[in-house]
Order: sequence, then structure tokens, then C-alpha cells
Amino acid sequence: MKKVTTLIFVALIAWATTMPAKIDKAKMDDGVSNYNGPYIPADSRFYTAVDSSVNGYTMWTQQQECLSYNPPTGNLQFVCRHFATGNNLDVCQTDSAFALLVYDPMVYPGTFGGARYPSSVGSDDGSYSFGPHISAPYLFPGPAWGGMVGQFESGSWFSQYWDPAVDVGPGNLNTHKNIGKQLPNGDILFIGVTADDQIRYSTWSYDLSTMRANGVVAPATAYYWGFDINGGIAYVFYYDDNLNVYYKTTTDGINWSAQQSYNMVWPNPYPQNLIFWTQAVLTDAGEPKLIFDNLDYDNYQTGTYPYLGKIYVSPGSGQPCSEVSTGLARNFYPTIAAGGNYLVALWHSPVTNDIDSLTFWNLFYNWSTDGGVTWDTPHNLTAGFTYRHGLAQLSKRLATGPDRFFFVFGQDMDVDHDPIWHVWRDASGTDHMRWYWGWEQLGIEEQKIETPKRLSLDITPNPVNNRSTISYTLPVSGEVSVKVYSADGRLIRTIEQGYKSAGVYTNNLNAGELPNGAYLVVLKTTNQKITGKLVVAH
Repeated sequence: MKKVTTLIFVALIAWATTMPAKIDKAKMDDGVSNYNGPYIPADSRFYTAVDSSVNGYTMWTQQQECLSYNPPTGNLQFVCRHFATGNNLDVCQTDSAFALLVYDPMVYPGTFGGARYPSSVGSDDGSYSFGPHISAPYLFPGPAWGGMVGQFESGSWFSQYWDPAVDVGPGNLNTHKNIGKQLPNGDILFIGVTADDQIRYSTWSYDLSTMRANGVVAPATAYYWGFDINGGIAYVFYYDDNLNVYYKTTTDGINWSAQQSYNMVWPNPYPQNLIFWTQAVLTDAGEPKLIFDNLDYDNYQTGTYPYLGKIYVSPGSGQPCSEVSTGLARNFYPTIAAGGNYLVALWHSPVTNDIDSLTFWNLFYNWSTDGGVTWDTPHNLTAGFTYRHGLAQLSKRLATGPDRFFFVFGQDMDVDHDPIWHVWRDASGTDHMRWYWGWEQLGIEEQKIETPKRLSLDITPNPVNNRSTISYTLPVSGEVSVKVYSADGRLIRTIEQGYKSAGVYTNNLNAGELPNGAYLVVLKTTNQKITGKLVVAH
């Protein structure tokens, strides 16, 4: 077989600071995206995540991880950069049923001024913290951007009570991405990617009050591939000019393994190959899975955008890569998620074979149930949409039982532009973007889910010392609430609230913070109510 040289392209974007003097309220209240609240389109999978006061730079790369899903609590958080002159950050939070949306248009005025590449950290697992985190490089300490910042929501989910921003770098490290995730011990591990491709880390207590350690994961000769924490371990992947892939691991954010090699078996589908976008995810068992797009370099040099390309997943070191975009010719910009038995890939593919700088993308997804070795066929997530959308991201975690993945994408609403192409070419970032988030169900046909015949509630274990599972079956779709009350009738916690399709649902309850005693768990639908008794005994 002919040996093929795989090429790498690194694009440096020239950023400009010119921004509009004020938010155009007329463009925000356009009847599709409302300034003060959520809008639910006809397709129930899609929800408006933020208003139209943001632009493409708020989330222009899948390596930011702006959308975070928290499996223990079922909550979602989306963070993006505001379009206002101060570039403040917006935060949207909801539960897994999209029953609640908190829209904070000006939560961070003067705090994250000039923030770039904000990321979301779904860190509330019920053991160590009370709410999620956000992270972003921002203007620190003066005119030069590049500091690493984190902020903790000490008032718990949906509270809007956030502690002051913390310089988690610390100092101006010239970073342009800052991604934070929670370690098994509750601490937050931040990974910052500098402008010269150095990969730095900084580990903090869950409330960002104490720095545990900081330093360099990989030198400036490395290129960032991806970062994730799952299964009790953290991986940081990177590669060099010769496309050798490496990684380091840690379980506590302080002690790191030596650099280890990852034997990537490159697919080489074209005479010359261009590796463009990369990302990594860990399964619940802590197994790394790497995704990337492989473009035809000759077409990239002589053809017209979007270029010929395929999406591949490496299921493990030394294993052949599997194509997830089979049947589609032009594919780009992949992102990957894991949860339960599923891996999910999401990427961009043009609606037709027309090639131009205003390309109309569709968002396709595919899934695997065997760790990424074999895949289903690509499924179109946005068929029938009548505008140009892109810059899609998956949340790294999937909900399980039922299995669904969560996504977010943007739409250029000022000019009929392809959002990806426009971000590259519009250094001033003046076009407004409308952002959508939503969910998609997986494996419905394969699982042959039967509709439950009756309403039921189960609490296991009970009595409970730390964690309990609250499960219920719903025979008819409708409004549902699951709430925990004290013996004297005080509301202690809302487990579930909102519209649910008929099916079986499971939620985790952290009882470690509850005083010993008896509690009532009330499952309520439109026409029925079931009350169960929960005993907490530490």
C-alpha cells in the first residue's frame, strides 16, 4: 500500500476589538429570539438558548465546550460571550426536560470584560459543590488578553448567585481557551491553551477558593487535541508536527503521569490528507475515544470550500479508525459525546454538493454502541431548516435511560452567511448570531421501549445514607413534578419539573446534605399523585 503523508494545518486568526457601541434591541426582539425569555420553535427538539445579542465568536470552536450536561442532576448549562461592547458573558440553565430556563443577559458586567472562548463546567454532582462553574480567558491584567478565569455559582443551580471571578491561571498566560472540569475528588481542573500552543493546567478547590497546583502539561511544540474527565481519570491529548499523538493523565490534578504515546492508525483516504478539527471524550469506564475530520488536501489547495472530507473516530490506541460520515462527501467540524453504552458524533455536512462561501450546512449525527468500532448510518438533525446554521457543539455527556444527547448551534441572522466561514473572515465579529440548543433521542427503535401501563414511584436504597435513586414510570405524556418535602410539609428539593413523554425516568438524589429523618417524595401528574416515604439515616 502506498505510504501517505498526513499534513496538519494550523490557522491563526487575527482578532479585532472593534465592537458595536450598543446592542441592537430591534434585532434581538425579532419574533424568533426574545430578549427576556425562551422561545420554543415548532420542532420540540430545539429551544432558543440565548437571544440574538451574540455573535459567532461566542462559540466558534468545538474545543470550547460551551454546553455542559450534568448527569447526576439532569441539568444543562450554556455559556456564551455577549455581543455588547463590554463582551460580558451570558448564562442559560435548564433541567433535562427543558422545564426551566434562566436567562442572565447582564450577570457579569465589568467582571469578564473582553472574555473570549467561554466554557461551561457542569460540576455539581451533589457531593462537593452547590452549583456549576464557568470559565473563560479574559482581559487580564490589562490591555493584553490571555488570563484564565473561573466563577462558581455558590447559590446552586438557577440561583443567579455567583461568587466573584477568580484568576485561576494565575496571571496573563496568553491563553485563548480555558476549559474546566471536575475531578473525582471535587476539585476543578482547568486546562488553558496558549497562543503558541503550550498546554497549561491549574487545579482549584470546587469553590475556587484554594489553588492546589499549576504548571505545564505539554510544551509549545505540541498541539492541543482534547481534554476530558470521566471514569475517575483525566486525559489531556496533544500531538506534534509529525502527527505523533500523546497524552498525560491525572486523577487529582496535582500528580501527572509521564507522557505516553497513543498509536493513532491514520486512515489516509486521500492521496494527501489534512487533519483539521480534533476532539476527545472519555466513556463512563474512562476509555478515551478520539474524533477528527480528514480533508482531501489536494481539494483543499485547488478546490472550493467546503472541501472533500470524512469524519473518523479512533476507538483505541493501535486500532483502525472508523468512519462515521459514510455516504456523505463533504464533512467538517466534528464533536463527540459519551454516556452509557453510546458514543455520539455530530458534524457539519452541506445540504447539496453546491460549494461556495455561503454554504448551507446540515448537522448530521451518528452513534455507536460498541465503543466506536462500528457505527449506525448518518442521521440529519436539521433537515428542512431554512437558514444557514453552524458552529455546533455536543455536550460531552449523554443522558441515560432514556438515552439522549444535547447540542447547541448558531445562525447568522444579519447576512446570509455560513457561520463557520464568516467567523474566519469577519475579524470584527459584527454579525449577530441566534443560538439554539436541544436534545435528540437515541436508539428508540433498537430498544423497543414499551409504554408503562401505570404510574409508579420507586426509591432505592431506602433508608439512605448518601445517594438514593428516585425512579418513576409515566403511562401518559404530560406535566410532571417530583419533589421532596420535610415531614412538616416544607419543600426541600425539586427533582423533576416539566413536560415528560410517557416512559421510565431515573433521577439521583444526594441525601448527604439532608438531616436525619423522614421525608416525603411526591410524584404528581395532571391527574394523579403518588407519595413515597424516604428515610435519611447517616
